[in-house]
Amino acid sequence: MADAEKTNIKSAFDLAMERLDKRNGKMATLTAEQKRAIAETESKAKAKTAEVEIMFQQKLSTAQATNDPAQLEEVERQKRSELDKIRRQAEDEKERIRRG
Repeated sequence: MADAEKTNIKSAFDLAMERLDKRNGKMATLTAEQKRAIAETESKAKAKTAEVEIMFQQKLSTAQATNDPAQLEEVERQKRSELDKIRRQAEDEKERIRRG
């Protein structure tokens, strides 16, 4: 890194961070409490995701047994919808935590 500093060459990461800082202002650093809350939110989201996966596993098996493509498609749509909802809620909560 000393050679890069002497020649004023910046890594792609450094350049990207500079552009980000110019566009959005300096990124705030997270407190230990915020990091803990974000980790907890991610953990809860993973648990809810696993719960939905298990719940829909049985529904998908039932739908496959009926050989009804429309029913199978509907169950898959419901599963995707539930998983998307969990992801959105987790991201919203993490953003709320980051803002303080």
